[in-house]
Amino acid sequence: MNFNHEVRAIAGQFQLGGDFVRAEPFGSGHINDTFRVTTGHGLRNRYILQRLNPVVFPNPAAVMENIRRVTAHLDRKIAGAPDAARRVLRVIPALDGNPFYRDAAGHWWRVYYFVERTRAVDVVESPAQAFAAAQAFGQFQKLLADLPAPRLHDTIPDFHHTPSRFAALEKAVAADAFNRAQPAAAEIEFARRNQALCRVLLDARLPERVTHNDTKINNVLLDDATGEGVCVIDLDTVMPGCTLYDFGVRGAAARLSLGGGFSHAGGEEPASRGWPAHHLRAGAAFPDRLSGWRHLFQDWAGGGKPRPLPRAVQIT
Repeated sequence: MNFNHEVRAIAGQFQLGGDFVRAEPFGSGHINDTFRVTTGHGLRNRYILQRLNPVVFPNPAAVMENIRRVTAHLDRKIAGAPDAARRVLRVIPALDGNPFYRDAAGHWWRVYYFVERTRAVDVVESPAQAFAAAQAFGQFQKLLADLPAPRLHDTIPDFHHTPSRFAALEKAVAADAFNRAQPAAAEIEFARRNQALCRVLLDARLPERVTHNDTKINNVLLDDATGEGVCVIDLDTVMPGCTLYDFGVRGAAARLSLGGGFSHAGGEEPASRGWPAHHLRAGAAFPDRLSGWRHLFQDWAGGGKPRPLPRAVQIT
């Protein structure tokens, strides 16, 4: 990419305020190409410009249709709330009014307003952050509980369908295309020993909800001053799903290194006693994640009992 020329040209295809000033790569994401764009002269406006990854998301139109519907619904639900402009991603339309622009090479682009006075963190720094993120994701689900029909698109089919994931694992082990089965023998044996857990969340028979499906800490923007979870981002995987998977991904991704929290090492500890330590040692973070979600289960998520939540962390 000729950075200065192409990004400026792409930005010009959207209804931005003011003339292009500059752009720079932004964030730590590795799926889509992301840039922060600044426009204007006296009063500056900032935006997030992204090129969607067609390998991960082969149907970008469906992704953007989901995002358009979800953000519009959230916008209506929080209208009049304090600081509402920062609490939901806001899609900037292209010049033709679509929520995306497709360039001559077939690449799909989109633009959001940049959410000012916030930051994202890649590793949880405190139990308070774990709570703030859980509360933000839980509120996100709760606000979308009454999203009108039709059903959202499945942007990645079977993304959190554990039996399908296990079948894919077995297929990969059988093929062993890169001779990795032997070095991973202990992990493969561990997965097979716990295969019965694959259906635990499915058999909980919770109602289908609109879920985020990638509830990592860096997909919540935290207020610079208060640390509050202000805005849930990275909406490409928002689609119908199970509430427990959102909780489980949030838990497994925490990886706190706070003494009894999740391992910061990213899974380097041996799986010597049942589930690997970096998945099971919920420690200081788990009560904070649980309390951030508990009121949702009492209100709408499935009978008011949070007992399946620890299993969700194990399975995801």
